[in-house]
Amino acid sequence: MQEPPPTTPPPDPPPTEPTRRVVTTPAAPAPVADVVYESDLVDRIDRTRFWATFGSVAAVLAAILGVIALVVALQAKDDANNNDGSNAGLRRQVSSLQTDVASLKSQTSATGNVKSQVNRISTRLDRLGAQVTSISDAQAKTNTNVTKLQSDLTDLTSRVDQVEKAQEQQAAGGP
Repeated sequence: MQEPPPTTPPPDPPPTEPTRRVVTTPAAPAPVADVVYESDLVDRIDRTRFWATFGSVAAVLAAILGVIALVVALQAKDDANNNDGSNAGLRRQVSSLQTDVASLKSQTSATGNVKSQVNRISTRLDRLGAQVTSISDAQAKTNTNVTKLQSDLTDLTSRVDQVEKAQEQQAAGGP
């Protein structure tokens, strides 16, 4: 089986008026300023898509916030209409909170007292440390003086011994 030969497309349609020729005019060239390259076109499309998505998300968030605000407003209205039993509960809670605050204040003042006592004790310890240092210095000086006096006493004792020997020798008739 052979395939039928390819058919050629029909020529241009005949003119509608016999006296006129159909002339197609070439398209005018695009102005140079309006030339848009493919990468610029892609960038524009991407930016447009981004802003469209952003606007959609913002609109959805605004709608959600509107619904939340409506629910809160209705809840507030219901709470305002039903305030007969809720005030007692709120007053109990406020009283409990006031008790807690008073307790915290007393603890804070007690902590402040402890801090002042610690500061006083620290000051006394610093003074005592200074006194101990002063006494240690005085004791070292006294020890030096005692050592010097012991040395002087030893020297005097040996001199006295020498003088006594000399007197004994003179009394015995020695030279």
